[in-house]
Amino acid sequence: MGIAFWRYIVRRLVLAVGVLAGVTVVTFLAAQVIPADPAARWVGPHATAEQIARAREELGLDRPVPVQYVDYVARLLRGDWGTAVVTHQPVLSDLMAYLPPTLELVVASTLLAFLVGVPLGVVGARYRDRLPDHLSRLGAIAGVSMPTFWLALLLQLVFFRQLGWFPLQGRLDTTFQLVHPVRVITGAYVLDGLLVGDWALVVEAGRHLVLPAVALAAYPIGLVMRMVRASLAEVLAEDHIRNARALGVGEGTILFRYALKPALGPVLTVVGLSFGYSLTGAFLVEAVFGWPGLGRYAANALVAGDYPAIMGVTILVATAYVMLNLVVDVLQAWLDPRIALR
Repeated sequence: MGIAFWRYIVRRLVLAVGVLAGVTVVTFLAAQVIPADPAARWVGPHATAEQIARAREELGLDRPVPVQYVDYVARLLRGDWGTAVVTHQPVLSDLMAYLPPTLELVVASTLLAFLVGVPLGVVGARYRDRLPDHLSRLGAIAGVSMPTFWLALLLQLVFFRQLGWFPLQGRLDTTFQLVHPVRVITGAYVLDGLLVGDWALVVEAGRHLVLPAVALAAYPIGLVMRMVRASLAEVLAEDHIRNARALGVGEGTILFRYALKPALGPVLTVVGLSFGYSLTGAFLVEAVFGWPGLGRYAANALVAGDYPAIMGVTILVATAYVMLNLVVDVLQAWLDPRIALR
């Protein structure tokens, strides 16, 4: 890794900071035009005008907007993301409580998208314009075009109501929680079960995770599959692949040793974007499956006009999205040093 690589990383870091600064400006200005008075929400529906005025002063809403923004950014940097109007708890504390279930769901769906999408894309490229390719393309189109909430309801109908294989909603059965104490370490139950060797918790949490993860992974699977197929087909048409075939190198060696690795570069970008999509797309899935994650918290905040919570969720998701893109860019530059030289 030469100096060009590190210069590339510095440029990407500066760009990421600029994007996050822009996000804070946009979210703060958007919160100013929300047709709801945070002070009135804060003191409750039966508050007097004096109580509302006092709340505005306590919350700093009586100051000029630029002053409020500077104070808001300063508090963000100190770890003070404000106080949620609905829960009356620190927003950052609320986010840390609701984030682990969402991360567990998003990580599971992204792994599923990678593990299913890449092999299907390889099959599509290997048997291009033949029956396996047509079937995998049909599956990809179905996954991309199918509304997530509709697929979630369909999965519940088939695998809960008709087959009874998986639970309908929630992260754990109520009976299981009553008879089996759960030791929470990270808040992601499957990971917690693995860390402490609690296999009953792993199985129970895994059963509840399957259907929402499949519903959330349908769209990314289609994207990853299409990207792998297109990228791999392009690499397989290059001269060095034709030379390898002419020298009698086996098709499996060509496919997995010479073609797949360079083809996976663009796929990393798609996987990173898919993770960001899943982080925001999980809202509907969480609503359908009663999943107590960030989506439920954001939905409740939207209904209540809880703008500190809305801004907190927005900034958290934007930060995660920007950092993921940064990691993907660095990985691509590491795999292909020519990117850092552009």
